[in-house]
Amino acid sequence: MSIEQRLERIEALMSMSVTEVLTVKEVAILIKKSESRVRHMVADRDIPHYKNDKGQISFRKSEIEAWRLGQRVPTNAEVNSQAATHIAISRI
Repeated sequence: MSIEQRLERIEALMSMSVTEVLTVKEVAILIKKSESRVRHMVADRDIPHYKNDKGQISFRKSEIEAWRLGQRVPTNAEVNSQAATHIAISRI
């Protein structure tokens, strides 16, 4: 990777820290994929995104971060609490 590319990547990462709406290029950097791959993911509806009336693609940063994390696995305490609540409600 050239110095210019590295600087461009650093600038993009810095701008992402202060904005909530991301471009294809910024998401590609964030998830370490090519812009082309991100566009394919959009076409396949594999990644949460938005399109305006002109067909421009944008992403909400918080949704991309949640999507990257995947499904949250509950703790044992949470599972036990849900089970106790379910049992208490089911007995009524």
